Amino acid sequence: MTNSTQEQISSVSQIAKNNFVESCRSAATRILYQKGLDYFMDYIKLGSEEYDRLLERDPKLIQMDIIRFITHMKKKNNGSSTIYSYISGLNKFFIMNDVLLLNWKKIKSFAPEREKVAEDRPYNHDEIKKLLDITTPRNKALILIMGSAGLRVGGIPGLRVKDLIPIDDYGIYRINVYAKSKRSSYFTFCTPECRSAIDSYLDWRRRFGERITDASPVFCIEYNAYDNRLTRTIKPCTANAITHTIDKLLRATGMRGVGIENQEHRRREIMRSHGLRKFFETNAFKAGMDNIYIRRLMGQESGLEDSYLKLSEDELLEGDNRHVGYIGIIDQLTINNENRLKRENQVLKVNVNKYENMFERIEVLEKQLQEKLK
Repeated sequence: MTNSTQEQISSVSQIAKNNFVESCRSAATRILYQKGLDYFMDYIKLGSEEYDRLLERDPKLIQMDIIRFITHMKKKNNGSSTIYSYISGLNKFFIMNDVLLLNWKKIKSFAPEREKVAEDRPYNHDEIKKLLDITTPRNKALILIMGSAGLRVGGIPGLRVKDLIPIDDYGIYRINVYAKSKRSSYFTFCTPECRSAIDSYLDWRRRFGERITDASPVFCIEYNAYDNRLTRTIKPCTANAITHTIDKLLRATGMRGVGIENQEHRRREIMRSHGLRKFFETNAFKAGMDNIYIRRLMGQESGLEDSYLKLSEDELLEGDNRHVGYIGIIDQLTINNENRLKRENQVLKVNVNKYENMFERIEVLEKQLQEKLK
């Protein structure tokens, strides 16, 4: 095979991969779909990058292979959610590469019936406080940004310092999530408690010699602060590292058992990382926020509403006379009672100032009216 032929094949494979990867909106979805595609290619004995050979196969053979793959996964006792996720990934790969003759209705009929899984719930305030009380400055900020801003784990590694926009009137950050992506980018906010934790973590890094710039990752892999700072490598933390960190904290607090035989992959009452995102959604709703506002702040698609309903930053932040904005849910999202009391005192001071200004204006108007009546 000539070099030019090899380069052409490599180019076809790369294009096929890019068509698939770049069409996945969520980083977490991309990882899951890629895992399913790799598993399928290994099953049919193709190399992990031989996408050109996969696309050269007759669609009828591909369809038979997928059906056999589903049967194989069922025999291996893969859960229905895993099987359906892998089927969705394969569907995405072939559609994005114009293989349109596969009968997906027939293929999906071989999938198992969807299992009814145990209902999971969000973390509550006390459980999050337990995690915060025993961990590092970085992990405190991580937990609070997921809980108070509703971020997916996959949205955290790409955060840069310039994606945190201070809104000093309320002591919070506006957070630009997936800022580099035209398709997936959105913004949300975090509580004053979270902003304080992020600032403390960044100051901690500065004190140990790190030069923080706008392009610096907000959350980096943990390093030995006493190593030579000239040889220290600063890299963004990964989604897997965040998940592993939360798992260790859950075990350290006794909220998740240690070493339970054959229990490592069973469904839990609280999802390790996603339970923090659910905390945001649940408590925003309890505080009176409309579901449309919640979906926007969580970066969720909402069908036609995305095209026709345009909400400004001020509306999502402050709300209006009929809708609760982010500032109206801050107290519900705040974990530490001391921080909540500080927040309440700040609100009271603002209200007192408003009333004082109002009374001063009334006094001025009364004087003006009395002078006119003389």
